[in-house]
Amino acid sequence: MICVGCLKEKKALIKKHNEKNPGKKVAFPCPFCRELPPSSDGYIRCIEARALKNDHIALRNLGSFFSQGNRGLLKDHLKALDCWIRAAELGSAQACGCIATCYEKGNGIAANKERSQFFNRLGALRGSIISRHNIGNSECNTGNHEVGIRHWKIAAEGGSQPSIDMLKKIYNANGKHPGKELISKECMDSLYRV
Repeated sequence: MICVGCLKEKKALIKKHNEKNPGKKVAFPCPFCRELPPSSDGYIRCIEARALKNDHIALRNLGSFFSQGNRGLLKDHLKALDCWIRAAELGSAQACGCIATCYEKGNGIAANKERSQFFNRLGALRGSIISRHNIGNSECNTGNHEVGIRHWKIAAEGGSQPSIDMLKKIYNANGKHPGKELISKECMDSLYRV
């Protein structure tokens, strides 16, 4: 795989080349490792090789490619779920959130709200701010606004823009939403500084 530094340097070289020679396409090797960028098939082979070595990030990415049908792979929700389950077993917080979304929407499996909440809680315990935000949504939808707002505050402190937006919506609602008394001006100021 090519590192981020290599990709940024390559993009800069291509931009510089296109300014000098518009219309000509040239493949530039990486300035650091001198390798050409992999094709889509080559990239998938690299990801699959990392997945065989139990790399939870590669398994999560491979699951996302199967789920969306990206990088030349056919859309297959069951293969995506299998990759995400293996990644979750290896400790991936983001994979837990992906599994929760599958159970919530019924992608490739029967919809099951209890299993979705379980995987969201597991993802939140492992540090996923998306799972934390989803728990806040489900708690507020069931009427438990205090717990939901607490989860949104934690997710917002972690950088979740949807959580910040929900807190801002409740704070600016002028008493129309329950839970405004749980959000102070100091809390909102500290979230905007994050």
